[in-house]
Amino acid sequence: MQVALIYPYPKSSLIGCNPPVSLLYLAAAARDAGHEVTVLDVDEHSFSRDDIARWVGNHKPQIIGIPSFANNLTFTYRLVNKLSDGKPPWKILLGGPHPTAVPEEVMRKIPGCDMVLRGEADRSIVELLNCMEKGGELDEVKGLSFRRGDKITHNPDAPVLEELDALPLPARDMLGKAYGRGIYWRLGHRGTTDIIITSRGCPYNCNFCSKVCPVFRMRSLENVMEELKAIRSMGTRNVHFMDDLFVSDRERCIAISRMIRDEKLGMRFKVRGRVNTVDEELLAELKAAGTKAIVYGLESGSQKILDAMNKRTTVEMARKAILATKRSGIEVYLDCIIGYPGETEETIAETEKFILDVKPTAVALEVLYPLPTTKPKPTGH
Repeated sequence: MQVALIYPYPKSSLIGCNPPVSLLYLAAAARDAGHEVTVLDVDEHSFSRDDIARWVGNHKPQIIGIPSFANNLTFTYRLVNKLSDGKPPWKILLGGPHPTAVPEEVMRKIPGCDMVLRGEADRSIVELLNCMEKGGELDEVKGLSFRRGDKITHNPDAPVLEELDALPLPARDMLGKAYGRGIYWRLGHRGTTDIIITSRGCPYNCNFCSKVCPVFRMRSLENVMEELKAIRSMGTRNVHFMDDLFVSDRERCIAISRMIRDEKLGMRFKVRGRVNTVDEELLAELKAAGTKAIVYGLESGSQKILDAMNKRTTVEMARKAILATKRSGIEVYLDCIIGYPGETEETIAETEKFILDVKPTAVALEVLYPLPTTKPKPTGH
């Protein structure tokens, strides 16, 4: 099958531009199964919707895969319907967090969408492509939602991908020119910055979080090192560990840090942490491995709001972790959410005061964006 995987939304912002690693995982799986795959990232070419449509018309893939997110639905709607205008020969497949949460709604609101793959699709996309190539029955593909006449059929969910080491590494070579031109970067790093995901899911259950798969799984240390070496071989020295929570298993985190140091990769890292999972020894190991910054999901400086979020942390934990991180010589970035149910001017002021007190390197303030699978619990206000 000729497959085009398209990331159509500009990612470049004030804080960086990430490579579409999730698409590169799917591309690698499809290619390994013998399919002809092309990856298009609009940030590489500064493409508009019209440019994407022309590109598709010129390349004429048999199936087009596009990720979809709640905050991009209008763009997705217009792009998909543009690509499906005139009954073209290709099929359009959507995936990602929003179609996973509400596949029926997405397919009814976007009539040009032929299919949705729900959840993590590394295996199911191969099943789908093989099935289509052989002219098989789509009912056989786990995790697939598809149109059958005027009805939408939802197959049973695909099984959870337990063995992450069995997956091929992301097909970064498909975007080699973009990497070479320095398209991908991240605030706090100089030069090209790549992304690595060493685990999937999260062992915590914060009420504001929407998860494609709730099961927490980790890659082996050897598998992680294989990918880091592959990234380094491309000339990239900066890497952002984009796990939902990299600093979750303390001993594993220390072991990865020591392997990085032993291999003398000469790389710089930014990782995602949690204020109740770090201590001075762990911070020292991260620093020695080349960690330049830790991103903490503070969420709020108000204990009332943290409790409502089921964050399972305290303001005092956050203060101690942030100050210890700064003492270790690692920069601190904070993610905060404003507007959780129960938020008041007073709780916002508490967050503001906390940030001013601890003086992080940078803060990302986001307004709460409820998604279909989040479960915010009002505090009575």
